[in-house]
Amino acid sequence: MATAGAPPRAPAHLCVVTSEALRGSNTLRRIERECADGAFASVTVGSAREDFERVLSDGRGESIAMLWWFANRELTEAFAKDARVLERKTWTHSGSAGVDHLLAIPALREHSSVMTNGRGAFSASLGEWGVFACMHFAKGVDIFRNAQREGKWIRRTVGMIEGKRMCVVGYGDIGQHVARRAKAMGMRVSAVRRFPEKTSPNDDSVEKVLAFNAIKEAVSDADYVIVALPSTDETKNFIDAGVLGAMKNSAVIVNLGRGSTVDEPALVEALKSKTIAGAALDVFAVEPLPKNHPFYEMENVLMSFHCADLTDDYHDLAMDCFVKHAEQFATGAPFTNVVDKSLGY
Repeated sequence: MATAGAPPRAPAHLCVVTSEALRGSNTLRRIERECADGAFASVTVGSAREDFERVLSDGRGESIAMLWWFANRELTEAFAKDARVLERKTWTHSGSAGVDHLLAIPALREHSSVMTNGRGAFSASLGEWGVFACMHFAKGVDIFRNAQREGKWIRRTVGMIEGKRMCVVGYGDIGQHVARRAKAMGMRVSAVRRFPEKTSPNDDSVEKVLAFNAIKEAVSDADYVIVALPSTDETKNFIDAGVLGAMKNSAVIVNLGRGSTVDEPALVEALKSKTIAGAALDVFAVEPLPKNHPFYEMENVLMSFHCADLTDDYHDLAMDCFVKHAEQFATGAPFTNVVDKSLGY
């Protein structure tokens, strides 16, 4: 049914740009089952450019919707810059929450059509991981694990996160999920975001929200700094030597947003010099992380190799988000997760 006052959009040809490994997955078959109510005139799943030739050569000029489903850049760019796609595309949806990889392609960034993403689909898992990382350091998990491997019985005190100060840098959906869980564990939470005024007046998870230009002040009293920033021109190396130097020597930094937002050479130096106590890193500037990177050998670094949101139902969660947006596309309803291409998220 169309939303009152919003005429349904004309059915488009959906082109699912994916990998060879995923193209036959049960998750993608859900599109045919759950979007068979007129949202799309046809559905084409492809892992090579020629897979889309039939629908793109259709001379009737019907619109194209693009679902980016974890395809490589070469295929994504080849599809996006095809003149027939540029002429007919009305909507692009990213299965992932981050869209920096898509906005790096001019044909996607500069196109006038709307782009949506998987924002919120994976935030619960990332919220859990953010608190887990804090507890890992507070409880000295590595110390006990090493003693177990060595067959040693040790006794030592453990820390608590209750009453500790967390500063969440990047207070979007992921940052808010971390904050809610931290608050429930008794932590005192503050945040930094580009637009503090966008914080809901009903949000009781944070005591205060500061702007980007107050980052050093914000981290100065934090025991744990959670970085949940998207990758944009403005956030590149946002956490630099100056910010790390403003943190307490006992503080731990946790990055679960994008690797490019932390100046990694500066972080290595801060960890070696004990400027800060530790780091929990799920994301990195270059992935996979090169084998000779210092992080691998550092005892005060916890790494999870961009797996913090890789739950066993990861693709189902991403598809749930797409199906919701497909329903909005079919009915003419406003999209939930519209990407502001100028901001990069």
